[in-house]
Amino acid sequence: MSEQGRDHPGARERLVPGCDVCAALLRQRADARRVGDHGAAQAYGRELENHPHPAAAPR
Repeated sequence: MSEQGRDHPGARERLVPGCDVCAALLRQRADARRVGDHGAAQAYGRELENHPHPAAAPR
């Protein structure tokens, strides 16, 4: 079965509300899906999955 345009495991769990990078990647992935560019959609999904967010600083 093809992985065309699907989210990669863990991508949704790593989204951080208010993160401009996550928001931009989500928009780009949606645009790629809309025009049928499944390779680009997958690439944006991987970027979402791998995009780092700093852990909360210990107190």
